[in-house]
Amino acid sequence: MSRPLQRGRAALLGATIGALPATAFGAWAGWVNPWFHDDPVAFLLLALLPGAALGALVGALVGRGSGGGPLALIQISLLAGVMLRPRPIPVPLDLLVFGIDGATWSLADRLALPHLESLQSEGGRAVLNSADPMFSPLLWTTMATGKRPEDHGIRGFRTRSDLSDAARFWEIAGDRSVGTWKWLVTWPPEPRDAGGFQVPAWLAPEPDTWPDSLSFVKEIELSRRLKRKRIGAVRPAWRLALAGVPEGLRFSTLLQAARWSLHERMNHPDPLERASTLQLLRVWIDRDVFITQLHRHRPSIATFTTYATDALGHTHWGLMADCTDLVPAVGEGGGCPAWATAIPDAYQQADAVLGEILGDLQPGAAVMVVSDHGFRSMDASDSARYFAPLTERLRDRASEVVGPLDAARLGHKVILLLQGDDRETQRLALETWLGGLEQASTGAPFYRWEPLPDDPDSIGLTLSDERVDAERLATDTVGGEPLSDYVKLTEAYSGEHERAGMLIVRCGGVTAGSRLPDAELLDVTPTLLGIVGIPAALDMPGAALCGEAGPRVETYDHLAPTTRNPGGAASSDDVNTELLQQLGYIEDVDPKPADGG
Repeated sequence: MSRPLQRGRAALLGATIGALPATAFGAWAGWVNPWFHDDPVAFLLLALLPGAALGALVGALVGRGSGGGPLALIQISLLAGVMLRPRPIPVPLDLLVFGIDGATWSLADRLALPHLESLQSEGGRAVLNSADPMFSPLLWTTMATGKRPEDHGIRGFRTRSDLSDAARFWEIAGDRSVGTWKWLVTWPPEPRDAGGFQVPAWLAPEPDTWPDSLSFVKEIELSRRLKRKRIGAVRPAWRLALAGVPEGLRFSTLLQAARWSLHERMNHPDPLERASTLQLLRVWIDRDVFITQLHRHRPSIATFTTYATDALGHTHWGLMADCTDLVPAVGEGGGCPAWATAIPDAYQQADAVLGEILGDLQPGAAVMVVSDHGFRSMDASDSARYFAPLTERLRDRASEVVGPLDAARLGHKVILLLQGDDRETQRLALETWLGGLEQASTGAPFYRWEPLPDDPDSIGLTLSDERVDAERLATDTVGGEPLSDYVKLTEAYSGEHERAGMLIVRCGGVTAGSRLPDAELLDVTPTLLGIVGIPAALDMPGAALCGEAGPRVETYDHLAPTTRNPGGAASSDDVNTELLQQLGYIEDVDPKPADGG
């Protein structure tokens, strides 16, 4: 045999051996996950060819070997088989509830959102009115129970699923299987005999999921917090990726994550770019795994919620408005940074994810699209007030006087949520104390306060004097303590919650293409139950927009977590405080890492 031919055969054998690890991984990944090879060209170029090229080079240099034709043919057959395998048959879901946190018609109607537009033409749309205070845990629990906050008991951020005084729809569903993906206040998750799955939302402080195999999703989301707490179970990125592939992670998503990790290490992007990139990447991860769980568990009711629209709205809304109307051409006419389009991108991503999910369902599935509240740009009076009220010292000091309460910030307002046994007495004592909490420079009470009609156990506070500047922060006091304990200067937030959210329903009883009257959060659970054939309860004030499933029963309160598991209390350890700080609901009172690093 001639020398060139021998080297060619050796190079072929080397290429075959060099490609073997990527081939084996690709074959395994495609076998356990029919969606993994969503970008086969990128997989071949980035995973297969480098190993093959290196092996070919080594083989040619060594010049020995009998050729790798049969082995190469086997590898090609394996990869082709898993890449070309048909996708699983559509899921016979009865109802999909698709949540877009903080979505508003005022922006959605100005964007190209083909799947949301198609749903509107097939069903009905309405404004879904929120309630004050517009805290997402409270609002999503109101939608899940059909009960007001004073009845379901989930009000502040320091809370947990087993403190709900009212049954949620997944508990009311009985023998129907339910899959909930990141519905708020579902931590700790609780297994259900009827099947399904449950992945808690961003408030969860630990990576618990049901089943446990999905915990890698929360480990990725909570990676920084888990490392700070020195939890031994934290897995490195490569192990999380390996755990995620059988559960649905796709190659394109892993590639996005790798690109971002490399970009972050090399370029140290600013916080705005980091926030927008990570928010969108997490939604792609959620899409991957949720669709796989739909096929694996085949629930009767499933929910998917994305929070990128709300999280980015707080910090990126002003960037969107400052650049151009909606989606500026990057680098043209002003050179807006790419992340200035983060909010439109989040809406369009939500629409794309919805379209993919619908494509995996059998025809005829009912659909509800809901948002817990709307969003708006801070107006002229807001933008002129570059300050944010602080909550932690106020909460601690008020609690010492009037008993247990929680506090959180919404824009320029602080909401105090009373949690004592006798809340009327607590309210009177709080108002008396607030009346005596004076600002030294004015001699008047530091706060104005008002009741919140939608939650009678809460009080809204605003600053009586909003002239906040650096000099006052350095010299003024509130109730004998530094003003800087109660307010800070900031320009970080440019968007705020507003009452008008979004609702789309595709179900029997709603005329296609109709504009429905404004709906309330309390209408969501009766509507959901009616769609799947379960009677609503008489103690649910809302209406079933798609029709009732029969005479209402008296109550489902006997299915509530506090009825089944009495006792317990929530603390700061029961919430993801880091994310609350990032979103601006509370301040970072201890900026140093928990491990002292």
